[in-house]
Amino acid sequence: MTYKRTDLLRLRAELVDRVHKFGPVFAAGAAEGERERRLPDDTVRAIDDSQVSRLWTASSYGGLETDVRTLSEVAKALSHYCPSTSWVVNNINGSNLLAAKFPQAARDEVFGNDPGTKLASVFAATGTAVRTGGGGYLLTGSWPYATGILHDDWAILVAREVDGTGEPVGGLSMLVPVADLTIEDTWHTVGMRATGSHTAVLREAFVPGHRVITGQVQRGRESATDVSLPPLFRTAAIAAMAVVCASVVIGIGQAARAFVIDKAPGRGIAPSGYTRQTDSQTFVSALGRTALTIDAAELHVNRAADVLDEAAREATGLPESELRRIRGDVGQAVNLVTVALDELMWAHGAAAFAESNPLQQYWRDANTAARHAMLNPRIGHELYGGSFFGLDLVVPSL
Repeated sequence: MTYKRTDLLRLRAELVDRVHKFGPVFAAGAAEGERERRLPDDTVRAIDDSQVSRLWTASSYGGLETDVRTLSEVAKALSHYCPSTSWVVNNINGSNLLAAKFPQAARDEVFGNDPGTKLASVFAATGTAVRTGGGGYLLTGSWPYATGILHDDWAILVAREVDGTGEPVGGLSMLVPVADLTIEDTWHTVGMRATGSHTAVLREAFVPGHRVITGQVQRGRESATDVSLPPLFRTAAIAAMAVVCASVVIGIGQAARAFVIDKAPGRGIAPSGYTRQTDSQTFVSALGRTALTIDAAELHVNRAADVLDEAAREATGLPESELRRIRGDVGQAVNLVTVALDELMWAHGAAAFAESNPLQQYWRDANTAARHAMLNPRIGHELYGGSFFGLDLVVPSL
C-alpha cells in the first residue's frame, strides 16, 4: 500500500514509540556489542520484533514502505540506546531499498518468503565478475566494511566486469546470499565496534543473471518520475542513505546532550568553587551554544529528508543542484555534531573519559560514523559550492 500522509505520520510516531519500547534491550546489548564487535543475539531479535529493519521494504512483500524522514527519526531514537544498532538498521534499510532496482525474479527470491529479510551492501568495486555461458557471472573478490554482515541474509556487492583477457567491461551490482560468503574478521576500530563491519569474501561464485544489474541501473534516477511506483521507490536512494546515516550521528549528539544536562546539577567544576555546574553562567551559556549547534545539525538533516520525500511524493525528481546541497547538508550536520561533542566532553569534565561513562562511547561512535565516505564534510562543501558555478561532480553518484 501507499500510505496517505496522515497515516504515515501516525506510523512514524508509532515506530519511534517501538524504539523506546525495545530501548532497554538495545541499551543492554551495547556493552556486549562493544566487547564482541557484533550485535548481540537479543539485539538482533529486538530489531526483528520491532520491525525497524522493514521500513524501506515494499509493502507488497510485507514491509512497512515508509519514507526518508521516518527512518531518520527512528535512527535518531535508536542512537540514544546503541549507536551501532542504529547504524546497522540504517544499512539494512538502505540496502533493501537498493535491492528494489533488481528484476522482479530477484526481488521475489530475496523477499518473497520473508518480509524481515535483511540485506547488506558494499559500494566499493573491489570484486571482479566474468560472464559465463550459463547466463550468469563468476564473482571473485573481497569487500571490506560490510556493515551488519554477521546478521544479514543477502548482500549487494559491486564488481568490475572483465572479459576473458581481463580487460574491464563495466560495473555491476550483484545480489549474493550471505551463506555463500566467507567473513574475514577485520573490523578492529575504536568506534562503532558493534556494527561488525567485517570483510566479505567470494572465490569464483556463480551469480545468475537475474541477480545482476549494471552500475548505471543501480545508481540511476530514472524511477524518480515513474508514477506507477510507490513514493519510496521514486526516492533518490543514495542521497536518502546519506541522510539516514547522518541521522545516526545527530541522534548520538542528542543523547550526549541529554546526558550532560541530566548530570549537570550534581557535578561541580574543578578547580573552581562551583559545586553545581548549573550555577556557572559560563557553563550554562556554553551549553546553550552547544545545544543550538546540535539543533542546527538536525535542521540540516530534516531539510534534506523532507526535500527527498516531497519530490518522491510528487514524482518530480530532483535537480543535480538540490542533490549536491543534500550532500552539503549531511556533511555539515555531522561536522557540527562532532564539534558539539567535543564541547560536551569539556562541559562534563574529565569523568567523560571513564570507560563506564557513556559519553566517551558516544564521542568515539559519532566520530567514527562521521568519517563515512558519504558524509565527508569537505566533499559535501565542495559539491554544494560547485553547484553555484556549474562545476563537474567530484563523486560518481549523488
